[in-house]
Amino acid sequence: MIQTVETLIIGAGVIGSSVAMHLAKVGMTGIHVIDLDLEGSLSSSELNAGGVRATWVQPINIEMSKLTIDYFSQVADQVGYKPCGYLWLHPEERWNRALQARDRQLEMGWPVDVWDVAQLRNRVPFLDKTDGIAGAMFAPRDGLINPNLLKNHYRDVARSLGVEFEDRTVLRGVSYEDHSQSPIHASCERFEKVMSHETKLEISASASHDLGRAKVEYRAQRMINCAGPWAFRVAQILGYSTPARPVRRQVCIFDGRDVDLTPYGMIVDTSGVYFHPEAMNGLAGFANSDEATGINFEYDGERFFEERIWPALYERSTAFERLKHVTGWAGLYEVSPDECGIIGSVQEGVFEAHSFSGHGVMHSYAAGLVLAEEIVFGRSRTIDSALLSGERFKTGKLIHENLVI
Repeated sequence: MIQTVETLIIGAGVIGSSVAMHLAKVGMTGIHVIDLDLEGSLSSSELNAGGVRATWVQPINIEMSKLTIDYFSQVADQVGYKPCGYLWLHPEERWNRALQARDRQLEMGWPVDVWDVAQLRNRVPFLDKTDGIAGAMFAPRDGLINPNLLKNHYRDVARSLGVEFEDRTVLRGVSYEDHSQSPIHASCERFEKVMSHETKLEISASASHDLGRAKVEYRAQRMINCAGPWAFRVAQILGYSTPARPVRRQVCIFDGRDVDLTPYGMIVDTSGVYFHPEAMNGLAGFANSDEATGINFEYDGERFFEERIWPALYERSTAFERLKHVTGWAGLYEVSPDECGIIGSVQEGVFEAHSFSGHGVMHSYAAGLVLAEEIVFGRSRTIDSALLSGERFKTGKLIHENLVI
C-alpha cells in the first residue's frame, strides 16, 4: 500500500504534535504523523519532571519559553499549567552570573525577584539549612505543567484540523526521486499488536523486526524529523547526520511527610538537585554530568535516591532528614553539543525539530510555530530561529546555554 501525503512527521511527542498543529493552523493539508509509541511509554514528553521556565541565559531560549508559556497561560485548564514559580538557590561562585542573567530576563520582560538569605528563610521557612547559599531568585511565571495533557492538547487541535496520527509505525528507509510531485519515498513497518516496553525498545534498536508486521509506503513532499531521543537514527535514515545523542535522566518520587510542598513550585538547589510537589509527595531529579550517552531506561531505584537526591536535600532542610524513597523512573533527554534545540531545514524537503536537551516541553509551542513558519514562508517570522539551525555545529556558531539542570 502506498499512501501519498504532503508532510510526513516522524515522532508524535510534544514537538512533533506541536509542529503538526501549527502546520495545520496555517492551512496545510495532507499532514501525517507516525510514531511507534503514541501512548508515550518511552517518550521524553512523558518521562520528565514537568517544569516550564523562561529563566535562561541565552535570549533565544528566553524568547522560545516566553512565547510557549504565554500560550500555556491561555489554555491552562487544558494543559495543567500552574504558574507556581521556580526558586533558584545559587552558591557564591554562580551568584554574579545569575544576577547578569536576571538582568537579561528582566530586559526581555520576564519577572524575576532577588532574595537574600534572610528573605529566603522568611518566604520558604522549611529551607532552614542555608549554608552555601549566596542568594536566591524567584520567577513567579515559571511553573509546572502536565506533559501528557499538553501533548494530547496539541494532538486534539491538530486532529480537528485534519492531521492524521498513526500508531505502532516505524520508519525503516527513505529514497529520493527527482522530478516528482512527491519526491520522498518512505518505507515503514506497522505493528498491529499492543507491545510491551521491552518489545518497543527492541524494535527501536533494530533495523528490522518480525512481529506480524505490515509494510507501509508513503510518498511525501517533505519529511520532518521530530524523533526526540531517536532523532540521530532517523537522521541517518534520511541521509544526514546530527550531533545530538540520547542521555538518561532519572527522577524519583519521595515521601516527605515532615513538610508540605504543595504551596511551592520547582526548587533548584545549589547542588543541582531539583524538586517540586507531586500530589502529596515530592518529585526530585538530578542530571548526572558523567552519564554515558545511549538508549537506557534502567532506573537505579533507591540507590539513585540515596546517592544523588537525599544527601543534597538533607543538607538543605531538617524537614528532609526522614525522607523515604517511593518510586521513580528513567527517561531520555536528547542532548545537543550546546544543550539547545535544533530546528530548521536540512536539505530540500527535509526538516528537523529535536534535541531540546531537557527543555522540549517548555519550548514546544514556539518550536512548532517557528518551524511551520519556515516551511510555509521560507523563514520564521515570530522569532528569528536561525540561531537554532543544525548548521551551527558545522560553522562553530554554538549557543552555549549554561543555565541548565
